[in-house]
Amino acid sequence: MGHSGRHRHSGGRGGARRRVLEVRQAVSSGPALRAVSLRKVYGDFVAVDRVDLEVGRGEVVGLLGPNGAGKTTTISMMVGLVPPTEGDVLVDGYSVRRNPVEVRARVGLVPDNPGFYEGMTAWENLAITARLNGVRDPSRIDEAISRVGLSGWADVEVGKFSKGMKQRLGIADALLKSPSVLLLDEPTAGLDPGGSEEMLRLIRSLADGGMAVLMSSHLLHQVEWICDRVAVMDRGRIIAQGTLDQLAGRKYYIEMELEGNVDAAVRALLPVGRVSVSGRRVTIEVGEDARRRAVEAALRAGAIPLEVRLRRASLAEAYRSLLEAGSR
Repeated sequence: MGHSGRHRHSGGRGGARRRVLEVRQAVSSGPALRAVSLRKVYGDFVAVDRVDLEVGRGEVVGLLGPNGAGKTTTISMMVGLVPPTEGDVLVDGYSVRRNPVEVRARVGLVPDNPGFYEGMTAWENLAITARLNGVRDPSRIDEAISRVGLSGWADVEVGKFSKGMKQRLGIADALLKSPSVLLLDEPTAGLDPGGSEEMLRLIRSLADGGMAVLMSSHLLHQVEWICDRVAVMDRGRIIAQGTLDQLAGRKYYIEMELEGNVDAAVRALLPVGRVSVSGRRVTIEVGEDARRRAVEAALRAGAIPLEVRLRRASLAEAYRSLLEAGSR
């Protein structure tokens, strides 16, 4: 804050200095993004209900949930596009209710389908965004384009871009403000595997550079690969959040390939855990390492385990279980 000395002789300087100090402490030590009891109501419909969520600097957090869970509304409130009915969003310590301009200056939003003028070049499109955000140094445009790997396409009309290139240009557009928080809504939607991998590596590199990233996605394998933590939304509420290990809890799967009387072995394995069968392969959902019990049960039933493997639940399995538990 280069203007910190301008009001040295003005009244109320103690209170002003304390407020500046509080903001600086929040920026340096607190999460870059924090939603507190965030709620949005449309008439009788509760779209988002008491959401609490934090994203730290250098962290990628995945926001998961079925269609209509409230993910897009939550993101829209975080950037100030939709006013909260209750609660607040803090970005670098600034409140979206009290300091919406400061919040918008610090948050970059990339929608699932970024809109650009197709007949203008990438550079020209970003120049419009730069002017709207008070960015006067043209080298900032070159830097943003370079960071997303589009330097060779800066003077090409956006109408000639692939879907993946437009997504990357959307991130460049958001980076012009030098945001501390990046909000991504389905960033790999419609991309081929190569384009998806490039996008995910770009997102990870931005987080590794200190940016806080919140990423909404339906592609669980991608979330599992890139995200440090995950929050699961359903019917407007966050029903679980944490690392993959925390979400999976004490849920494991014993995978066995059997030879012999598979049907009898399946019946014998029912007391061990929930059993599913595909040919000679049997999977048992358990809450602990019960491989010894499973092998002994199969042998007693006249089946020989040729292969036995224990693994922790995947994100997809943990996600499915959480939604099933929430619907009961």
